[in-house]
Amino acid sequence: MNTSLSFPLSSRLAVIIGDRATIPRMLEAAAELALAGPLQVVDGGNCFNAYPVARHLRRRTAAVHAALGRIRLARAFTCYQMVTLLQNLQPGDQPVMALDLLQTFYDENVRMAESRRLLERCIVQLTRLSRAAPVLVSARPPAEVCATRLPLLHILQEAAEALYFAVESSSAAQPAPLPLPGMETSLGLTEG
Repeated sequence: MNTSLSFPLSSRLAVIIGDRATIPRMLEAAAELALAGPLQVVDGGNCFNAYPVARHLRRRTAAVHAALGRIRLARAFTCYQMVTLLQNLQPGDQPVMALDLLQTFYDENVRMAESRRLLERCIVQLTRLSRAAPVLVSARPPAEVCATRLPLLHILQEAAEALYFAVESSSAAQPAPLPLPGMETSLGLTEG
C-alpha cells in the first residue's frame, strides 16, 4: 500500500472506502488527531478499539491518558441511532471521524427506501459538521448477501468532497499510517 497523498488541513468531508483492514489505519489517525486536540468519533460498525489507539499514543507521548481523554466516542447500533448521533453533534473546531458509517444502513430489516432517506439525513449532518472542521468517514461495500444495498455506498461517494479507495498492495512491507489533515504520508489509497 504505497500511494502518496495527503488530506489538507481544511474543513471538508473525506470518505475512505475500503474493507475491514482500513479500521486499524483509522484508529491510528484517531490517535494522531487526539494528540493535537479534541476528536469526536462516531462508530457505526462497533469497531473502535481503544487498545490500538493507546499503543499508538504510547509510541508518541507519555501523556497517553490525556490524549485518550480528548476522544469522545459514540456508537450507533442502528441507522436511526446514527442519524440522531450526528444531529446532536455541534460543529466546532474538533475533527469528526465516522467509522464504518454504512454498516448500520446495510440492515435488511430496514426498508431500502428508509435506509436511503436516513443516509441522506446523515450526509446533511456530515456536511454541516465539515463546514467547521475536517470530517473523515470510513465505509465498506456491503457483503454479497446484502448487495442490494450497494446504492447506499454510491450515495455516500457522491457526497464526498474528497474520495479515497483503500487498495491492496502485493508488497509484504508494513503499511504506512493513514494520512491526516495537514500531514503528508503514504497509504494504499487512490483518490477518486
